[in-house]
Amino acid sequence: MLLGFIILYILGTLSVGLLAATFVKNSRDYILAGRSLPLYMATFVSFATWFGSETILGASSVMAKEGLLGVIEDPFGAALCLILIGLFFAKPLYRMNLLTMGDFYRVVYGRKVEVVASLM
Repeated sequence: MLLGFIILYILGTLSVGLLAATFVKNSRDYILAGRSLPLYMATFVSFATWFGSETILGASSVMAKEGLLGVIEDPFGAALCLILIGLFFAKPLYRMNLLTMGDFYRVVYGRKVEVVASLM
């Protein structure tokens, strides 16, 4: 029974991926969703990315070291960071037509800094 669910999950994931691939024409479409996401969807995508990586990589070790009080402030700091980036940095970065932060470093500081920042 478990194997059946695993196979069903894999087939479902592959189906969604193949369907989504029909909308992707180049790397810009893949990375930025063609710059066509509505605000609410971009908000949910940003939250899901933060929540997924933070839950797996960060929160468990902080919880083990500091207990519940160690992880309580984390969502507030992340939310404040996302709001500040949205208010002050999103529009200028959008206008620069960049794909990655490495692209930003290349435009501002040059190719060497882009390579170093991308490898970090």
